[in-house]
Amino acid sequence: MIYTKYFAGVLNESGPFHFTSDQWKRVMNIVFIEGVIHGLNKVKEKEASQAYKYDMIIFKQQKTLTDLTGNLAPKELIREMHRISSY
Repeated sequence: MIYTKYFAGVLNESGPFHFTSDQWKRVMNIVFIEGVIHGLNKVKEKEASQAYKYDMIIFKQQKTLTDLTGNLAPKELIREMHRISSY
C-alpha cells in the first residue's frame, strides 16, 4: 500500500491536494485498489491450501493499479497529477 501511505503522509503534512475531479477520482481508485489487493493477500495467507485461487484476481487488480499509476513512484505520481491538474 505504498501509494496510500504516501498520499496519507502528504495530506497530513501539506493538507488536501489541489487536483481536478478526474485526478481525485484517480487517487480514490488507487487507494481502493491497494485496499482490495491488501485484503486479498490477507485472505490468501489464511487459506494457504487454496491460495492459488486468489492469484489471478490479485494479478488483475495489480494490473489495474499499474494502469492507474503508470508504475511511477508515489512522489512522481503526485507530481504528474499536479501537473495535469494545472492545465
